[in-house]
Parts: sequence; C-alpha cells; structure tokens
Amino acid sequence: GSREALFAFAQTVIDASRVGALVLMPNPFYQIYEGAALLAGAEPFCVNAVAANGHAPAWREVPEAVWARAQLVYVCSPDNPTGRVTTADEWAFLFDMSDRHGCVIAADECYSEIYFDEARPPVGALAVAQARGRAGFPRLVSFGSLSKRSNAPGLRSGYVAGDAALLKAFLLYRTYHGSAMSPAVATASVAAW
Repeated sequence: GSREALFAFAQTVIDASRVGALVLMPNPFYQIYEGAALLAGAEPFCVNAVAANGHAPAWREVPEAVWARAQLVYVCSPDNPTGRVTTADEWAFLFDMSDRHGCVIAADECYSEIYFDEARPPVGALAVAQARGRAGFPRLVSFGSLSKRSNAPGLRSGYVAGDAALLKAFLLYRTYHGSAMSPAVATASVAAW
C-alpha cells in the first residue's frame, strides 16, 4: 500500500539538520504522517479541517513563518474521514507555497478511485499540476494504493509518481529500507493495476 511509502518518503526529504523543521498535515490526519515527521526529526504541524469550512484544511490560515519552516506537506485527497476532494484552487495555493518556500508536497491519493459520481472523478494533484504547466511536477509526489481501490490491503502494493529528482532519492532509500515484493504479489499487483 501507500503507508510504507508515505513514511519512507519523509525520511528522504526532511533535513533534520535545519533547525525548526516542520511537516504540515491536515487534522484529522493519518497517523503515519505524524510518525514519519517525528522519526525524520521534524515537528508535526496540524492544519485543522473543520465542518464550518466544508472540512477543508485551513491552508491559507497557516502563518507565513510556519510555511517558511515547512519541509513537507501531506495532503490527503479524497480525504479520510470525510471524502472531501482538494480543489484545483487549493492545489494551486499549495503549489504557490511550495514554490515560495521550497517545501515538498506528498499527495496521499489512496482514495482517488473511490467516489460517488462517475461523471465527476476527483481531480488529482498531478493532473492539476500538469494543467497549470508545472512541467516535471516540481516538489510534488503522488501516492496511490491497491488497498482501498481493489480491496487488497494484504498485497501492500502502491505507486509513487511525480518529481523525478525526489523519486530518485526515494528509490535509493527504498533499495535499502523495506522489503521487495514476492513474484506472486508482484504478478497480482500488475493484474490489479
């Protein structure tokens, strides 16, 4: 699934030697975001998503001083537990903050293929980035999983896509951390994807 990748990715992009390293995450959040931040040597910073604003994380209310310390931003879309989809305007704002402050965006899109309206699938981070002309997906990586989409959590099969330089560092880390899929699981994953 994407859980291991979401965790390992933080280990490759966080520079704990920079004093005050922060990882921004929506609140409520997937516990792996917090654990990844702490074990990478960063402090989690929760961005509340409340019913009054349609359960949208209040990214625009994050102080500039916090953005300046942010090294990684986790965004879950469609989110858990509400199923709310990050809008193209919200992605654009996050891209602007990434450009301004150099933070990396981890788009947790493991629920992207579960939605109610077949005529309106959720818009993903990579699609919005491409539509905005963000060639090469700078500082953006999307994560997906068979766990939710195919009801196959035991396979632990997922994908990452986005900024090639970030993926190169991530692949190097994954080469030495974690375990490879067995041939049977890899074959089943190929069929499911």
